[in-house]
Amino acid sequence: MFETQCNEKMEAEVRRLDAKQRAISAGHPEWDNACKLCSCRLEGTREATCVNCGASLQNPT
Repeated sequence: MFETQCNEKMEAEVRRLDAKQRAISAGHPEWDNACKLCSCRLEGTREATCVNCGASLQNPT
């Protein structure tokens, strides 16, 4: 049980750091997250792409 909790915390921290790095790369170090494709601001740190970019990846024209 302890190992599972530790792994979940570590995964969350990695997501947070990745999201922060995307925001910095997008030119907005004050943001917590940015879309990796279009660099728009994202809420939270779970997603790496915005709804528009995510939809275009799933349904390419």
